[in-house]
Amino acid sequence: MGKLITVVAVMLGAVSAHAQPSDSVAAAEQLFEQAKTMMDQGDFVGACPRFEASLKLDPALGTLLNLATCYEKQGKLASAWGHYREVVALATKAGDTARIDIAKERAKALEPRLPKLTIHPPKPAISGLVVTRDDQPVESAALGVGFYVDPGEHVISASAIDHKTWSTNITISEAEVKEIELPQLPAAPHAKPAAGTVTTIIQEGDPGSSQRIFGLTLGGAGIAALVTGIGFGFAARDSYNSAFDQGLCHKDTYQCTAIGQDRIDTAHTRALVANVTGGIGLALIAGGAALYFTAPKRAHVDVAPTAGGAAVVIGGVW
Repeated sequence: MGKLITVVAVMLGAVSAHAQPSDSVAAAEQLFEQAKTMMDQGDFVGACPRFEASLKLDPALGTLLNLATCYEKQGKLASAWGHYREVVALATKAGDTARIDIAKERAKALEPRLPKLTIHPPKPAISGLVVTRDDQPVESAALGVGFYVDPGEHVISASAIDHKTWSTNITISEAEVKEIELPQLPAAPHAKPAAGTVTTIIQEGDPGSSQRIFGLTLGGAGIAALVTGIGFGFAARDSYNSAFDQGLCHKDTYQCTAIGQDRIDTAHTRALVANVTGGIGLALIAGGAALYFTAPKRAHVDVAPTAGGAAVVIGGVW
């Protein structure tokens, strides 16, 4: 109980107290009902995004479980498996044994069907290599490790400073194990002066641009996660207070009706999500700032003819 109150207090210091999470909960409920109707009609393409939107507005376990089911029926097996595992973790915290059993059973049933993809780094290693899968960064530590992916088509890309970008499309089926070897990236062409006509060549580059861009991306993701965590904190406070304000829980004995206890449990779940999401956001912001401010800055190379050949001057800022 004390942890929940601490989380709410931190969130209150970060944003205005005029937020109205009850509006978000109402919108989440409408989106959930629309999604359920669409899923019952077999329209998973329309249902899954509505479950996603409902979950963002009100992170309820039931919505998360329905989203995992929708992904499974849509054929996004790895996404479904990951969400089932998330349900198990959150339901364990909440003591919801029924949903724990359902999610565990469904996740286990999916495992034999999951495709696994391994992306191997080029040999020898390329400095500053950036690898993406479907426009999402693949961490260097994840290269050479097999991970579950959704069946279907995926785009794998690799790039590095002063190298040409490489990209390929792959298709992976259910239960298939596939490995991709990234090739050596060819050097990017550089302009060369015509012989005897140029006395000075200046080449300017920005070797740290990719690192700074990645740092800004991480920082932006961190801010988004932190804002989401703050929203969950408000939702936790609203659910917790409503249980006592509406007489569903006694303020002195903390005895609750079934509905009141459900609101207290929901508040705890939201507070947990607020803690996790806010912590991840702060970590991403710190990591992004470190990458941005430690990136090397612009460098230049001057080449000028001399009596004995050429003089080369290299300068830059770090």
